[in-house]
Amino acid sequence: MFGRRKREDVARAEETREAERRALFEQLAKRPEHVCPFLGLASDRAGYQPEPNAEHRCYAFGDPAPLSDEQQRHVCLERGYSNCPRYLRGVLVIPTEELEALRRPQPHVPVPPPPPPRVRPAAERPARRPWMVVLPLLLVLVAAVGTGGWFLLGRNPGVGILPSGSPTATATATASGTVGPSGSATGLVTPTPLPTPNPSDTFVAFQVGVGPETYQLFKVDDAGNITETLSITFVRFSHARVKPVTAPNGLRHWRTADGGLAGWSYIAGRSGAFEIRKLYRSPSGQEHAIVLPPDQV
Repeated sequence: MFGRRKREDVARAEETREAERRALFEQLAKRPEHVCPFLGLASDRAGYQPEPNAEHRCYAFGDPAPLSDEQQRHVCLERGYSNCPRYLRGVLVIPTEELEALRRPQPHVPVPPPPPPRVRPAAERPARRPWMVVLPLLLVLVAAVGTGGWFLLGRNPGVGILPSGSPTATATATASGTVGPSGSATGLVTPTPLPTPNPSDTFVAFQVGVGPETYQLFKVDDAGNITETLSITFVRFSHARVKPVTAPNGLRHWRTADGGLAGWSYIAGRSGAFEIRKLYRSPSGQEHAIVLPPDQV
């Protein structure tokens, strides 16, 4: 009697283990094709992360074995895992039907689409009120006017703005792949020139002055080679800080130091009609400036 009960207990335990194994392999069969079925987590045999993780373990030999990040990245989470010695050893001890389940992932079952919205009969629909139609149109109109004003008055990706009496400029830019002469660095008339500096004034920075026309700007490397060209059109007068640079090959250019065009350079004889001025500040905070002659630009 006791022997039969013991055999029944053993049989039930075996059935439980077998059911757990089959449930596990059903979960593993749902994995993407590039994830090794022997990859699991230390706390969850069927779990895994899509990227290398310190909690990943290899269950090919039964007991969980730690894995390096390199092993996970190049083997366990790649299609080449089938050439891994651990994988080849592990599949030798898997029953044939379970192995086939792993090699034939279950088809994806699409999620059923949501039911169509219920259309209310015309008799049940509430009558539209005129203000419910007019109010959204008014809101759209106000938003459009505000956006247009911001674009025209406040948007300035072209140059850095310094506090001064001269007007600022907005700009639109288009890429260009050619480099060629486009005027000189003289002939630019600014609408509101700053007063001439006094002996007590302090030098602040160099500034480039541009007018409402198209300019060619350049990216220049440390050796003086032009690597990129940009064609940009300004719609009104503006200034931005620049730094004078003389390259080893003798090329002199003025590199923009602030604003949306920081890093782009103006070159006399190629960029267009621009001016370079030296900006000074008086002890009282007023700004004064002098324009450099063409031979210094």
